[in-house]
Amino acid sequence: MKFYALIAAMLLSGSIAFAHTDPIVMIIDGQSVKKSEFEYFYQKNHLGNTVDSKSIKVFTDGFVDYKLKVQAAKDAHLDTLPNIRRVLKRYDDVESCELMPDKGSVHVAHILLRLGQKAFYHEQEVVERRIDSIYQALCKGADFADLAKKCSDDKGSAVNGGTLAWFTKGQTVQAFEKVAFSLRKGEISRPFMSEFGYHIVKLLDKHDDGNQKKYVADAKVENWRGTYQQREEVENLLLNEICQRNIWYKADKAAADKAAADKKGLAAFYAKNKKKYKWEMKRLKKMKVNLPRNGEYPDVVLADYQDSLEKQWVAQLKKKYKVVVFHSMLTTLNIH
Repeated sequence: MKFYALIAAMLLSGSIAFAHTDPIVMIIDGQSVKKSEFEYFYQKNHLGNTVDSKSIKVFTDGFVDYKLKVQAAKDAHLDTLPNIRRVLKRYDDVESCELMPDKGSVHVAHILLRLGQKAFYHEQEVVERRIDSIYQALCKGADFADLAKKCSDDKGSAVNGGTLAWFTKGQTVQAFEKVAFSLRKGEISRPFMSEFGYHIVKLLDKHDDGNQKKYVADAKVENWRGTYQQREEVENLLLNEICQRNIWYKADKAAADKAAADKKGLAAFYAKNKKKYKWEMKRLKKMKVNLPRNGEYPDVVLADYQDSLEKQWVAQLKKKYKVVVFHSMLTTLNIH
């Protein structure tokens, strides 16, 4: 029946079973990156069908640059910005569920807004705003079943007000399970993310054997908890903020492109590289092109200068932060 479409998919998928060992493949300023994380990002960003040493090498270089920028954002305390704290709070709500039965079963209804694991940052923002608006409506007294029927992307359960089948611990994905088992009867969760997208869950009923297991956050566990997809969302927010401050925009003019605004640096860059921009089309070879025109350079020059600024910044980060890559651990990848 369509009614059980989502829950069936969730039950079949289960949690990812990692190998007995998940070796560290690199260390960025003391922060370790495990092989499973590297494989997740490689699989998401690698467009080819083959996995070879060349593609791994190219991706490794880019991944190190990415992690360096994220580390710079952390050091700049950009994770304290309201938009990032809001996302971190959402994931912490999932991870800090106080009580969860070892056994028993729950009966829940949910509202799902689907988000693919390869969704772009702007797509995540749109879905996040939608799920937040739905949650605010629920907080103001809106009927859960009505909103599930109107808004949920799980059409199989939406027709029944979002109601899913009873399930027990270990039958669904971890993020969904933790929230479902932590709720009190009638309670509605905050929005949270699973590998299917964003959910809001309402506990309709619960049966348990009274054997409760307290979930205590390990003080040694790093703050970047949750799935790699969740971590990626936060890191992309940090990346956007740090790049705005260092590459894309001037701090005092939010709408001004930093490369275009740096007239002196841009002129020096063009003077050094102007041979690169010679016209290749025969009919234009004899044309005299004086730059800048009306004080502006072509977009290709601006893009190249911005890329140059970014490379200079990354070079500075590599001097600031110690990077260790264990290439022997990256000779083979477990890509599905």
